[in-house]
Amino acid sequence: MKKLTLLFLMGAVAASAGAQRMKIYRGHVCVNVPAAAAGEMTFAEGGTRLNVMGAAYDLAEVDSIIVDRGEVAEASVGVRYAGTEAFVEMSADVAPQLAVAVDGAHVSITADPSLATEVAYRLSGTSADGSFFMDGEYKATVELDGLTLTSTRGAAIDIANGKRIAVVLTDGTTTTLADCTGGEQKACFFVNGHAEFEGGGTLLLTGNTDHAFASDEYTQLKASTGTIRVLGAVTDGFHVDQYLQMDGGTLDIRGTGSDCIDVSLTKDDTDEMNGEVYINGGTITMDVAAEDTKGLKAERDITIAGGTLRATVTGDGCKGIKTDSNLLVTQADAASPTYIEMTISGKTYMPDDPELESKCRAIKTDGDFTFDGGTIIVHNEGTGERDVDVDGVYTYVSGQYSFTLKN
Repeated sequence: MKKLTLLFLMGAVAASAGAQRMKIYRGHVCVNVPAAAAGEMTFAEGGTRLNVMGAAYDLAEVDSIIVDRGEVAEASVGVRYAGTEAFVEMSADVAPQLAVAVDGAHVSITADPSLATEVAYRLSGTSADGSFFMDGEYKATVELDGLTLTSTRGAAIDIANGKRIAVVLTDGTTTTLADCTGGEQKACFFVNGHAEFEGGGTLLLTGNTDHAFASDEYTQLKASTGTIRVLGAVTDGFHVDQYLQMDGGTLDIRGTGSDCIDVSLTKDDTDEMNGEVYINGGTITMDVAAEDTKGLKAERDITIAGGTLRATVTGDGCKGIKTDSNLLVTQADAASPTYIEMTISGKTYMPDDPELESKCRAIKTDGDFTFDGGTIIVHNEGTGERDVDVDGVYTYVSGQYSFTLKN
């Protein structure tokens, strides 16, 4: 009888205009079953378990089953934060392969290694004591839809998944993230894999223990990216391994205790474009005051081929742009002109130590510097310091500039 009742119920759901979903609630977790895909639902183990779309639900753990007129997007997970609680809804097609844990407003979701479908996670709501952790072995999308989240246990968002993570900033929304102080997390927002930002929304970050944002592989800001603003960080604002590529958007980094942007080599020196920076468009604004700090730093080449970069860097030994290798400033497209303006202020850092001594520079390259288009303006408010220091070869081809050179 129970089997027939459920079959009749789902038949009614499918037949009703717009009535397409059955919701199975277990505590703070809900599984959404689309009527069209539900098929035959059966009871097992003496009627104590319900089998739906390949998953078995212990009825002792089910709080309620509700039918409504909502639709179900395939391979989707929604996490809604509400004060001290968080609620998770996931589509039934991927639910059997996702291990979900909810502790107050701290949510952890781990995908089974067998999952070979890209899951889209949508995070929304507000919590002053919450976090989001996600792990898996397949690429994923994380949409930040007006989320306000402060963690008291570590990172606000910790994505341990080492694959491509598409981070979508929902148009017209602002997401604000802050992590706890004194933790062991690498960043307020951490991505173990490679992060690709897109979407026209705004993201505000505060790193109370270490970096504001960090990724262990490359990070890309696509042309559609809105605004990412670092309000403060104990160390770097953006700390990226492998490479950083910026094709558009606005990146505003202030109040860091160390570098605004730091791009480092990965452990595998053969990784593509390892330790490099590519700026092709968009706007970068950096404002930092600390000893021996850098606005933009890379362990290998930096290429600036479009967009606007403005930096105010203050502190003994500070640098506006610092590369351990080569710098190319050019203008690839007249529609996206290259404009660089930096204000630097400071004296020599550790002047009596030959190992640590560092002079204040707008640009410092350990390799070559090629200037082939665009505009570079330097305002040097330091004491007895030069604007540009090139250890390799400086080559001027074209462009407008206002700086002095030490070569």
